[in-house]
Amino acid sequence: MINKLLILIFILSISNVMGQLQVNNVSEIQTSLENLIISELFGCNVEISNIEYTGNIEAIGSFNYTSNSMCSGEFGLERGMIMTNGMIDYAVGPNNNGDDGEEWNIEYEDSFFHNYLVDHEVITPSVGLFDACVLEFDISSASSFSTQFEVIFGSEEYTEWMSPFYADAFAFFVTEIDTDLDPYFDSIPINIMETGNILNASLYECDIENKPISAWTIRPYSDVLNIPGLNECLYIDNENGVYCDAIGYDGYTIPMLFNLSLEPSANYHIKMVIIDGVADYWAGLDSGIFISNTNLQEDTNINLLSPLFEYDIFGDTIIFNQVNSLNPNINYEWDFDEDGIVDSNDINPTYIYESPGVYNVNLEYADACTGFTSSISYEIIINTISSLSYMATPSVSIFPNPARDNIYVSLKDLNTASLIKIFDFSGRILYQDITHNPFHIIDINSILPGMYNISIENTVNAIQYVEKLIIF
Repeated sequence: MINKLLILIFILSISNVMGQLQVNNVSEIQTSLENLIISELFGCNVEISNIEYTGNIEAIGSFNYTSNSMCSGEFGLERGMIMTNGMIDYAVGPNNNGDDGEEWNIEYEDSFFHNYLVDHEVITPSVGLFDACVLEFDISSASSFSTQFEVIFGSEEYTEWMSPFYADAFAFFVTEIDTDLDPYFDSIPINIMETGNILNASLYECDIENKPISAWTIRPYSDVLNIPGLNECLYIDNENGVYCDAIGYDGYTIPMLFNLSLEPSANYHIKMVIIDGVADYWAGLDSGIFISNTNLQEDTNINLLSPLFEYDIFGDTIIFNQVNSLNPNINYEWDFDEDGIVDSNDINPTYIYESPGVYNVNLEYADACTGFTSSISYEIIINTISSLSYMATPSVSIFPNPARDNIYVSLKDLNTASLIKIFDFSGRILYQDITHNPFHIIDINSILPGMYNISIENTVNAIQYVEKLIIF
């Protein structure tokens, strides 16, 4: 079971001259697959266990795609997991060989999957399954969980080798195990990634026939076999190297969108499998499946960080305000004075400067789930330093600060009358009261969010206490 996992994400040096696909092999199967499932498929809000892998270590890994505006189009996915029935390296362009592939020549015995493909007319009954890449694991969630995947299937079988006699195929099977809580899934595996389940199908102008994903069921017109296309609007030809020639396959699909929802406390088994169908011999032409979790992309996209924060400056004080929701797994490290020392780990920190000047505020953040890191800098100008003398005394404490609804003033060992004021930086008094109690509650709902001062005066005990107060 995986509760929390910090991983190292590959830092890639990618050219800006052209769109580029880069793939990364897993290095050590068990650990790397755990990392891969969390960082690219499901994140940290589920529990994963009982991971099993069947296939060559060179057949599975992660991918990154960098786009370029000068290209004729876009691949559609930025990063995710790739599985192939050969080697993931063959997915990388340029596409200068029409018949790339790796022949592992290892038969895969799976009667359920074989019968499933035969029943859906992907392969003929005489076809065997070879060179499988299979990733299996159990998954559960303590709360309702729903996520979406974008999937691209690419193949060297396009276009001259499209046939039910040696069709490469992919499936994403989901089964409910040990529980009976989900009305949709049961003990019989369901492939959630058939063409009839595509959520974005309405964007494409053709009638989509429900089939498993394969080079035979998503295909253009075949000049070799003189047969019409099937689900042809999902297909993109790449024989001449579309999109800056970044992809090595002869053809691939558009990004197909699928959904997976899990019931709270239900237990599931997931089996992702891509195979090479072979009727006679030569299981050698590669196909690959690219899978990207759109929810994880939204949570961890480092380019979205900059507009997520706004800040206000009140004299010598800077306050950061998060205006959008971020992934709760993100850790923050703020350096307000460029000394290389972390000054705050808060999401919305406040910092008081000791002198005027121009400062670079540096923020580094890391997603503790996926391992993604990034940084951003803000240049700020502090023009003035507050003339108020902010005094600290062990007899007075004010909390919480920052505050939203109420603040609590503790006047320890003060048994005489104390005057409490809240005032803005112009000196305008917004709250004033005299208390004889050592503990005082102030309702601040009538005060607008912002930066204020709060003071406590006690003449008998010679106390004049002033503190900055943040209301949000």
